[in-house]
Amino acid sequence: MMLKHVYAAFLVLVSLPAFAGVEQVGETQVRFAGTGPAGLRLEGKTNMMTLHEEGATVSFTVPLKTLETGIALRDKHMKERYLEVDRYPQAVLMVPWSAVRLPEPGRAHSQVVTGTLTLHGQSREVQVRCDLKHNGDRYEVRSQVPINMKDFGIETPRYMGLSVKPDIETVVTFSFKKD
Repeated sequence: MMLKHVYAAFLVLVSLPAFAGVEQVGETQVRFAGTGPAGLRLEGKTNMMTLHEEGATVSFTVPLKTLETGIALRDKHMKERYLEVDRYPQAVLMVPWSAVRLPEPGRAHSQVVTGTLTLHGQSREVQVRCDLKHNGDRYEVRSQVPINMKDFGIETPRYMGLSVKPDIETVVTFSFKKD
């Protein structure tokens, strides 16, 4: 549960390329996944993320209460026990505009940018890998941010003697238009 929230948060925060006059368009997907022993795999998702320009930075915000794993009880534990969403309702990734290179029309490229992720009341520098494509009047983004729950003071989820590893994979896909 915890991993899913963390992944979703990172995924949302990882989607970093946006600029002045930015308008989010189309569907957004924030996904997270964690693994454990004996083939244990924990996955979660949300379609909720907002992006907002704040001067020389762009922020990506994911409301953690919208994360879902497909099992209601697991979602409840993830949100209440591990992510503590009443106390820490969102994950926010801040990326400086100067770090983002937008591709020319009809082109695509990949890049790694450094941003600041705030999760579970703690802020840490993170590396975000972004695949960007300039398709017509929009930019399509697929971003990945590896997150370690321990770095953010999040307890490692356990169930029936099995623990999820603290390293969570997050992937965020979205599109935006830029004036």
